Amino acid sequence: MSLKDIFRGSEYFKNPSELISISPDELMKMVEDHALIDVRTPFEFRRGHIKNAINYKLGSEGEIIKNFGTDGKIILICKTGHRSRATANRLIKMGYKNLYHLDGGMNKWRKEKLPEEKK
Repeated sequence: MSLKDIFRGSEYFKNPSELISISPDELMKMVEDHALIDVRTPFEFRRGHIKNAINYKLGSEGEIIKNFGTDGKIILICKTGHRSRATANRLIKMGYKNLYHLDGGMNKWRKEKLPEEKK
């Protein structure tokens, strides 16, 4: 099944009640005890990402569950917040309960001139 088929319709881009939106300032306070999962493409990730973020592109929710279980503390990151919401919806349907996402994504992070790494 293609990503287009998985995300057909807009239900995956709605904000699920189980997803908590956080600001860049809040993310910086939580980074010590939460994994940062960047769901952008590998190309976008290499062009700049938050330090210690791990890249699992949109559609890799099974790998996230495999590596973090359904109760790991994670913060989802994308470019604007849309793909992190889509990922959250998929993870919730797979049993995930403890989810955060960077409101405004990397665009907001960059607008606030916060540090990034490039790989």
